[in-house]
Amino acid sequence: MPRRRRRNRRRSSRGTSVRVTRTRGSGSSQTTSYRTGGVSITGLGPTGSVASTRLTIRATVWDQGGSLSKGDIRLYLDGSEKSRFHYDQASGRMTYYVDRALSPGIHEVRIEAEAAGSDEVGQHSGTASKRWTFTVVRR
Repeated sequence: MPRRRRRNRRRSSRGTSVRVTRTRGSGSSQTTSYRTGGVSITGLGPTGSVASTRLTIRATVWDQGGSLSKGDIRLYLDGSEKSRFHYDQASGRMTYYVDRALSPGIHEVRIEAEAAGSDEVGQHSGTASKRWTFTVVRR
């Protein structure tokens, strides 16, 4: 007899839960819960035009499951990965002080986050990525 899969989606304050039930030919089944969509990136800055050439890049990177750590986050400025940023797991606030003067013009920031873990609900994972630009203008 072929395997059947049944998926049930459930929305909660901690993200979306998906329960996958696999039924084998002998009538036995196994159910595993996965929570998805728990990682978010918000509060991006700077944006638009800025007059300062030395600035702080900031964002809130949050995992609804609470398992996100600094090692799960990648920060890129103009295509170059930056590892010397600060991340406060309790608040989700991430900051990176740009320690060199940025040239006038458009600059690109990209943040990628990936979290995985398990808790009383089951296994969960999530990824998020944000990309934005800002422009340094001459004073």
